[in-house]
Amino acid sequence: MRVPPRIVRRFVITPVVLVLEAAFLLASPALALAAALASPLLGGRRPLRALAIAVVFVARHMAATLACAGLSPRDEAGHYALMRWFVGGVYDTAVRAARVELRVAESEPAEAVLSRHDRPLLVLSMHSGEGDSLLVLHQLLCRHGRRPRVVLHEALRVDPLIDVLGSRLPNRFVDPRGGDTEVEIASMSRGLGAQEAVLIFPEGGNFSAERRQRGIERLERLGHHEEAGWAREMRHVSAPRPGGALAAIEAAPGADVVFVAHAGVPRSFGEAWRMLPAPQTVELRLWHAPAAGIPAGRDDRIDWLFGWWRTLDAWVEETLVRRRSA
Repeated sequence: MRVPPRIVRRFVITPVVLVLEAAFLLASPALALAAALASPLLGGRRPLRALAIAVVFVARHMAATLACAGLSPRDEAGHYALMRWFVGGVYDTAVRAARVELRVAESEPAEAVLSRHDRPLLVLSMHSGEGDSLLVLHQLLCRHGRRPRVVLHEALRVDPLIDVLGSRLPNRFVDPRGGDTEVEIASMSRGLGAQEAVLIFPEGGNFSAERRQRGIERLERLGHHEEAGWAREMRHVSAPRPGGALAAIEAAPGADVVFVAHAGVPRSFGEAWRMLPAPQTVELRLWHAPAAGIPAGRDDRIDWLFGWWRTLDAWVEETLVRRRSA
């Protein structure tokens, strides 16, 4: 998808999106009535719960987009506060409406580092499920008061809010099909402040059986047979693409690393819809890896990253087995 020029995004796409959002909010009382009538047929007030999440998302998205017009492009603190308000409101509504309980276990060292704000961090997270980006951003922005720098797909520029926040804050838009993603990530990772954190999803996209298999085949094709063997052993994550993570580590040599895994996040919108009627539990686990423990050579760093990804996969497997046997 080719992203339209900035002038088209600002003066055509943004007004259209705002008008559609306003129309949706005006229609929300009628939609709520329809959802209430449909709920007995679909069970668990599923339509009402989904509509509540959608209404809050649209309302906050619209308000935040309009608020950007009143902020100076150089007001970084104001834009982060706006981002925190948007992410926090959408997250809280989704958790309440879907009756999700978040459990963070065995993560005290990593949480302490996240909350101290005495050093920059690189946050490397598995990417498996609808909403896990929101989950991780909420942890950084709202729970620990961090200022995340995020790698965003170029196509997301068509969203007016992401377009503005992504451009005015020290994030980077990348197109995996072209351009130099590693150069962009390295540029984004330089000059990190003690309160800042670079957020990267090294798998490059949400986990799926097809993406996992493509990752294995890519490693085999490139002659990385040992890494391909490790990738075959991992059942819940895809093989990490090390380029971006290693570029960030090289550009921010004093930054510690926090690894993130989770279990219980729905992997598709269809699964999220099926899960809505019943209360759900999402478990989150974070690990702290000090900068001093990161190997020096590129090959050793790749092995180190794969080793951590195997740790994430093993934790997810243990968690799911425990939940099934409970």
